[in-house]
Amino acid sequence: MSEPILVLGASGQLGQALQTEAMALPMMQRQRFSFIPRAALDVTDQTALGRCLRQHDPAIIINACGYTAVEQAEQHPAQAYQVNQQLVTVLSHYAKATGAALLHFSTDYVFNGVKQQPYTETDSTAPLNHYGKSKLAGEQAMLSIAPAGLILRTSWLYSEFGHNFVRSIWQKIQRGEPLKVVVDQIGSPTYARELAALCIRLVTAERFASRFATTQLLHCAGQGFCSWYQLTQEMLKHSIRQINLSAVSSQQWPSNVVRPAYSALSSQQLQQQLGFSLPPWQQSLANCLQQIKAVHNVKGHSE
Repeated sequence: MSEPILVLGASGQLGQALQTEAMALPMMQRQRFSFIPRAALDVTDQTALGRCLRQHDPAIIINACGYTAVEQAEQHPAQAYQVNQQLVTVLSHYAKATGAALLHFSTDYVFNGVKQQPYTETDSTAPLNHYGKSKLAGEQAMLSIAPAGLILRTSWLYSEFGHNFVRSIWQKIQRGEPLKVVVDQIGSPTYARELAALCIRLVTAERFASRFATTQLLHCAGQGFCSWYQLTQEMLKHSIRQINLSAVSSQQWPSNVVRPAYSALSSQQLQQQLGFSLPPWQQSLANCLQQIKAVHNVKGHSE
């Protein structure tokens, strides 16, 4: 069998997307992957983590673990740093020592949102909240240890899996609920299935470790940008239901977290270096909603 690939965080949104895309591979490629859900491994337990790494002896590690609860990270920053920084540090040291390659994911929330045009990889970081600060600390740890590997910064991740904005709003639309949605935060919505498919192509291609012989950082997000309100408007185009949708400002939205007003990402470097890009966000949203509708129809017929 070819070199083994270990995926941590397999039960999360991105982890489920990675599993779905990997299962579509030919058998020989599919057999390279081992998916470890959170229930099977406490990634903050370094003894258990070390045992898992030694057991699987991966050539490539995909770290799909993340403390992504932005609100809870403000209340429990130590827990966010455990997953978003300390885990990355351990994995980076392991990869460096064993010659494995590490694929890790970061966030648009490492920026403060004052730029008002899509952020590039060379722009200065200045996170506004503990989630963004912990993710930046993870980036810095991996870059300083410099194993073979890649950090992909992404933005506004959604899918048919788990809890996310698109899935939650779509369910409310189908129930006919009136909606108030923030209009003054701008980002680049990214469909997790398409991000996962790109990652699977990367790690199953030849020379992944040699192509990223020392850690690189690239942006990988849906093309274009919009507000949460505009994203909801686009969703309504795919629904036969009419609802009462109103725009609210960030100040009107009850939250204990300061978020960047603008955090759209430019993925131009990804396209130039690797020849990969994700579709425009409107097309990706349509692809995701098609999957959500398909899942709903299957459930409906089985009940």
